[in-house]
Amino acid sequence: MTLLSLPNELLLAISETQDYQRDINAFARTSRRCYTLLNPFLYTYNVRQHQGSALHWAASQGQLRTAQESLRQGAQIDSRDRKTGKTPLIQSVHCDHADIVALLLAHGADPHAKGDGGPNDAIRSAVIRNKAAVARVLLDNGVDPNLTSHRGSLLHLAAETAHNNREAVARVLIEKGANIESMEGGETPLQVACGSGSVEVARCLIESGARLDTRGRSGSSLLHRATNEVKTVKLLVEKGADIEVEDEQGETPLHRACWNGRAETAAFLLDQGADIEARSLSGKTPLLLAVLWESTVCKQPGPASMTTLLLERGANPSRGNDSNITPLHCVTSKGTTGLFKLLLQYGADVEPKTRLGSTPLHSLADFGSLESARHLLQKGADAQPRNGEGNTPLHLAARRSDAEFVGLLLEAGADRLVKNHKGQLPVHLASEGARKSEERQRKVIDLLEPQSDHQH
Repeated sequence: MTLLSLPNELLLAISETQDYQRDINAFARTSRRCYTLLNPFLYTYNVRQHQGSALHWAASQGQLRTAQESLRQGAQIDSRDRKTGKTPLIQSVHCDHADIVALLLAHGADPHAKGDGGPNDAIRSAVIRNKAAVARVLLDNGVDPNLTSHRGSLLHLAAETAHNNREAVARVLIEKGANIESMEGGETPLQVACGSGSVEVARCLIESGARLDTRGRSGSSLLHRATNEVKTVKLLVEKGADIEVEDEQGETPLHRACWNGRAETAAFLLDQGADIEARSLSGKTPLLLAVLWESTVCKQPGPASMTTLLLERGANPSRGNDSNITPLHCVTSKGTTGLFKLLLQYGADVEPKTRLGSTPLHSLADFGSLESARHLLQKGADAQPRNGEGNTPLHLAARRSDAEFVGLLLEAGADRLVKNHKGQLPVHLASEGARKSEERQRKVIDLLEPQSDHQH
């Protein structure tokens, strides 16, 4: 008697004695009769012994018939995969299998169950991955298009990044009734899209009627928010955005682009007629902000530097803020010699004074920027201007015990006998200054003492 000549009851009994699912599967594949008989049992066994792993596999692989049979044989609809912690619904969403999603929802899957211990349920997972077809199925099955979380509404979520274009899912959300003016953290989805550089989502929102006059924190307009991505700026200007709009600090989008080092955006705004000499409430010009950004981040201007762009377009290199701090004052620390020379090349005033009477040479003496100081003196700067306290650059260099700088100033004609408003000579400040090195201090004192003329 062959195995296949046995009655069905015995074949099922034999299958029930097997310890491994793969053995039952192999047995089922021996003939059409065995497959028809044992396939339902195989799914039942999977549900009983393996917590319905076949349903999870079907959800991830898009195998609709397998998913249907697993459910027919009693697989738990919201069971979690032992390795990933995901429900079948979350798995099918991640893998973009809309037909499996529809099947699971029809069988009562919880659309709000979170996946793998994280904060995202099915609809948020669909939005993050731009799974538009899956999102449509979820929304058609009763998921609220205006759900919110700590990350805002679903539309905020769609707008939050430019690295993964979520335009398709944003359009589905809007079609299904998502509120395009919902607020999160004081911002609408369009403001978020402008800030993230998601130009496709921004265009979708604008075409759907999103307001263009909204203001964010510190009075920032959409154009202010968009300056990190020139494509978004171009879109907003195309739609009528005012390029001279000011925030609460009186700064225009050009100011913002310069402060963030966005040369391409700045060039576009200038091409559109933006005021290159616009002043903020504190008197800052775009050039001043560009110099501040490049001196603290870039250190040296490159071929397409923001400072070079503005100077080539005619920006005044000597215009200061309300305290008359000019661009040249801002590039006096070590490591900014390139910017310093660039400003002088374009005609920057070599002796501008701040409200406190400080010149760039004072600042250079304070920072010890020898190369820039040498260049400034070669351009004809006075070697001994006085600041509001009556100190000359020689006083400041002496206080830091910087013998090289002191020597440079003396060679340029600085007077070692000039007193400040307290009656102090540079040598007095050298004697009272912090003692980083007694040897350094001694060198400076030797240079500054009146009798040193006779010693040398």
